Amino acid sequence: MSFLSNAFAKGRRYTAGCTKLAVFFLCCLPFFTACPLNASGGDSGAFPYVVNGKLCSFTPDSQEEIADGYTQGSVAPSKKDGYILAWNQKKQRLYHFAGQKAVSNLELKASFVYAGADYLLAQSSSFADNKGFSFTLYSIKYCSNKRKIKLRSIWTGYIDCFVADFFFTEDGICIAGGTRDDEKNNVFYITGKGIHKSFSTKKESDFLRLIQTSDPQKAVAFVSTRDKSDREAIIYSFDINEAPEDAEEINLSKDPLLPPDFKCFFGYGFSPIPAAHSVPVVPELVEGVEGVEGGKRVILPASLNGIINFICYDLAAGKITAIIPDAVGCVAALSTTPEGTYYLARDPLLEASWYGIALFNGRQCIKIKAF
Repeated sequence: MSFLSNAFAKGRRYTAGCTKLAVFFLCCLPFFTACPLNASGGDSGAFPYVVNGKLCSFTPDSQEEIADGYTQGSVAPSKKDGYILAWNQKKQRLYHFAGQKAVSNLELKASFVYAGADYLLAQSSSFADNKGFSFTLYSIKYCSNKRKIKLRSIWTGYIDCFVADFFFTEDGICIAGGTRDDEKNNVFYITGKGIHKSFSTKKESDFLRLIQTSDPQKAVAFVSTRDKSDREAIIYSFDINEAPEDAEEINLSKDPLLPPDFKCFFGYGFSPIPAAHSVPVVPELVEGVEGVEGGKRVILPASLNGIINFICYDLAAGKITAIIPDAVGCVAALSTTPEGTYYLARDPLLEASWYGIALFNGRQCIKIKAF
């Protein structure tokens, strides 16, 4: 990687050893979310990621560093091919990058921002008693040949939710997180028409993770523990438009392929099929299912004796189809391509963990680039 801009880097340095990264991962989990995986960006194959506060762009053929002052949740591929949307927390501005150049920017005051190609969700820093944080959902308008960006507020309200994961749909955003009293993990679906609670479960020193399936209205949720403590192998399947009590609980403990040394889920999961169906599907990723619409496979990060493996679960068949070793640990799923799903790999609880970009190709996990 090569430095492309000094304008944003002046006066800002980020250093992170393994211990610091572990603390950051456990305390600030929303910023390692998987939003680029589900963003309907351009077809260029470039996608953004953030390392130690530095915004970078990656393709299978090249990587480049762009600017400082970002978090993973606040960056996303743009709808314009090769462009990146990125919100800078210190500058309180949203930028539209073309390579090293910010071709458009505007003020966006918030404490946190969750970014997609079509929508942004901005969150305030203050928590109002009996109400929660103030959130505003914006739609993104592209003009001047999709180079310039504008925002339009389409929903504002309060939510008692410390966001731990999210994904975007064609109409809005689905968020998951715990309540202030640490009693519940909830999922909310927010659009211009309002907010709807889609799922709820008890919170026990854990974080709720989301996976959008090939059906963009269907989701899978699971809890990721803070410290790899013992938990049951339970996942939840639900329609984001339905009531919380309609969710299906799926216990994997009786599946013959679940390893006996399963401890818990830890990290982020993903579906290896693009939610937007914007790229060709690799047959190995859907395991023989004909057509994109039939794919119901989800990838779950599991701690087996303290080491992270991927459990491949077929929702349609109701069974585990494979255990993939050497996953390292998924701290953010980045993008699904014809080659497979790229993700940021690291286990923040292992001091000597490998850290970099890895590729899950349906059969194995391949280390692509170390940081």
